[in-house]
Amino acid sequence: MPAEPSEGGEFRTLLPPEVGGSLAIYLLHVTRSEPHVHEQEDQVYIVQQGRGTVEIDGEHREVGPGDLVYIPRGAWHCLASLEPEPVVLYSLIRSGV
Repeated sequence: MPAEPSEGGEFRTLLPPEVGGSLAIYLLHVTRSEPHVHEQEDQVYIVQQGRGTVEIDGEHREVGPGDLVYIPRGAWHCLASLEPEPVVLYSLIRSGV
């Protein structure tokens, strides 16, 4: 699938929800995302490249390659790169469970 622009960077859909059912997988390149919430989905980030700061419900954490971040449904979150290059990560989203 081709990369698509999004707020804060770009993403590529690797496993669309129409195929994965309750699971969707994306490859994200994030410079800075605005705070947002997923009311019905849990989300997991697996950082592949770059360093950034993730904020979840007001708590900040530095992340880098190999880090896994769990974001429960209903949690406000955002991500910002600490470098000029974007943070590259897999985003796994599980819904409706």
